[in-house]
Amino acid sequence: MAGKRSKNRIKRAIMVALCTALCACGLVMDSSFDTMQEAIDSDQVNKGWIPAWVAHEATDLREVHDLDSNTSALAFTKPPAVPLQLPADCQATTFNNSDPVAFNRYWWPGEATLSRSYSAFRCAPESGNSVFVAMNRTTGRVLFWRTYAR
Repeated sequence: MAGKRSKNRIKRAIMVALCTALCACGLVMDSSFDTMQEAIDSDQVNKGWIPAWVAHEATDLREVHDLDSNTSALAFTKPPAVPLQLPADCQATTFNNSDPVAFNRYWWPGEATLSRSYSAFRCAPESGNSVFVAMNRTTGRVLFWRTYAR
């Protein structure tokens, strides 16, 4: 009888450790890259977290994504001489017609800055999520986000 209780305790301890490990990992992942080449080398483009249309000259990339919901946010800087090459399905819109980003990160501008300093674009939905791009009118900072559709 004592051997059976000991085995049950071991099984229970393994289950608790496994559940704790799975919960501790989380589904939200953050990454940052100094250059687009670093993002390519880390496979973030192939995985779809950083769009292939981001210019190779992009720098200071900050990215966050949720594996469970497929929501994501990306900020990067492009040189002023490099045009922003958005997919053909992206159309100009206003921030009043955009859905809010799903994450709160220090590198993401606030609503007032977005409305005042960025031009917004709505792109074709992906996996049921709304897709937006915004470009700062003066600094070359570009934002990309996939978020829950309203």
